Amino acid sequence: MKKKKTSYLVWENIILLIPLIIYGIFKNGYLIYEKGYINIYLIFKPLYLVLIGIVIKFMIDLIKNHKIKIDYNLVYVILIGMIMPYNINLIIYSISLLVLYIITLFLEKYLKFNKVCFIYLIIILINFMFNKFTFANILESKFTYSFTFFDLLIGRCIGSISTTSIIFSLLAFSYLTFSYYYKKDIPLFINISYILLSVIYLIITKDNSYLLNSEVLFGSIFIAPLPKYSPLRRINQIIYGVVVGILTFIIAILFNSVISIYLVIFIISLFPNIKLKRKMSNIVSS
Repeated sequence: MKKKKTSYLVWENIILLIPLIIYGIFKNGYLIYEKGYINIYLIFKPLYLVLIGIVIKFMIDLIKNHKIKIDYNLVYVILIGMIMPYNINLIIYSISLLVLYIITLFLEKYLKFNKVCFIYLIIILINFMFNKFTFANILESKFTYSFTFFDLLIGRCIGSISTTSIIFSLLAFSYLTFSYYYKKDIPLFINISYILLSVIYLIITKDNSYLLNSEVLFGSIFIAPLPKYSPLRRINQIIYGVVVGILTFIIAILFNSVISIYLVIFIISLFPNIKLKRKMSNIVSS
């Protein structure tokens, strides 16, 4: 029964992610191809990143368990592919994801941490050792755009390769709020706290660039509430959401508005290890 429930939730997440991947292909593939900057094969780069993760996951399943498992690791590898920058090298990505995925299978036996954010941050670091530090695609790097409110809603903004559509993220969230197992308070309070701080920042500095952040919305909806890495009790979910929202905004203005939410989620996911260490030391001392 538990396996059936997990399988259903996994497929539910994957189906909701498909429109965002399709939009990623349109924005970071077709529109660039139309201008003549890439060949026809690179139109589907957002899809390649997702498929590479799926192939790696299934390959390791077959080696380790002699069968393919439909579990949350499938959602994890899809999410990792979606939050990559446009300029990610496919070979670097494939090798890094394979090695890091295997490493996390061993590490998670001893440590609790958000696997998606951990792998993402390491691959980002590796990629930027070889490529320019940017989340802009080719068109966004070559031309200066003045995006309207509607542009930002549909996803015409700088961000990860398949996460920029605010409309599709909001539609997914609207659906997920009806799911008994979905922790809807987490994305709700992340965005409330983040937007409140953005409004205050706007009033003080007249800078509205942080107000609509598609990355914060996507990360708060699909990654922050992942069952294994987020609180169970409602009050803890609210606190978790507020803390993530506040810290995400601070890191966004000090460092980078795309990476901020994933960095914060990863750091906070490490906190239970401190409690576990204290319990173990108490047991030893007694």
